[in-house]
Amino acid sequence: MTDFIFDVILSINNFINTYYIFSFIIYFIFSIVFFMFSLPGGLIILMGSGFFFGFLNGFLINITSISLGSLIFITFSNNLFKKLFNKAYNKYSKKISGYISSSSYEYLILIRLVVGPPLIFQNLCISLLDISKTKILISSVIGFSPLMFVFSYSGNHASNIIQLKEFTLSKLISFEILLVLIFLIILTLLKIFFKK
Repeated sequence: MTDFIFDVILSINNFINTYYIFSFIIYFIFSIVFFMFSLPGGLIILMGSGFFFGFLNGFLINITSISLGSLIFITFSNNLFKKLFNKAYNKYSKKISGYISSSSYEYLILIRLVVGPPLIFQNLCISLLDISKTKILISSVIGFSPLMFVFSYSGNHASNIIQLKEFTLSKLISFEILLVLIFLIILTLLKIFFKK
């Protein structure tokens, strides 16, 4: 079974190498649609971009597609909440948005930095806020960047089929990467604390 999977991956890789620009565009559009619906299994898509297109192009696909896809999901959900639950939405949205207004960038970046909550949960929480689309997009790009860097790098690192057979999750989540993420989260929390 594993040999079959590696044969399929090798065939896809050969196709991408032959039709690189076409494959890049298709993968990019697919990634936007995938994250627009906030589907589970995003780790495969994120690492796949680094695997098939290299670190830099994979990073560009990842950061752009997850940020744009999330923005589309948030905009749609926000409009849906406003139409279906107008009074409740306005009441709670203004209350929460007022609470975080002085540090809205920091809170949004923090939501994106925290590893654990699924993307759909993050996007639903943000869609409850009355915040500009520009602010959401900028904070998503900043907040997602460290993780997209890690996933693109890991995918690129696994691009050698032999390495892929030996690839383990412990190589993806190293102690140093966790330290950097924890440092960024603490830095963001301190900025929020001192702004108040």
